[in-house]
Amino acid sequence: MIKGMLDTNILIYISIKEPPGVIERLRKFRRGEIVMSAIVWAEFSVGLHKAGIDGGQVDRFIDVLPFDSEAGDVFGKLTAKYPDRTKGFDRLIAAHAIAAGIKLITNNIADFTQYLDDGLSVENWV
Repeated sequence: MIKGMLDTNILIYISIKEPPGVIERLRKFRRGEIVMSAIVWAEFSVGLHKAGIDGGQVDRFIDVLPFDSEAGDVFGKLTAKYPDRTKGFDRLIAAHAIAAGIKLITNNIADFTQYLDDGLSVENWV
């Protein structure tokens, strides 16, 4: 059973800072209980390629949840309601978490507060 979805900013934070408290928290879950959206993996990969870093190991430890048609439908609804195009990745990630019924784990709740009334649940582990 999936219990949480990591956002890009907390994935970057974990990768760079290796904070003991967050790492310990992650270790309490079984493989597959904490996932990342395919959108998060795509966004994270951009940073890896720009920096010339091989971060391919991340997806060996954290499963990638495919973005499906239900998530696409939720994204469409959110975009119709909030048409600001500058928040595309965050909206895709929020839509995916809402559609899957999974809590979004982030280090920047402010990026997602506008979606709370739409069914998004967020938590900051830092």
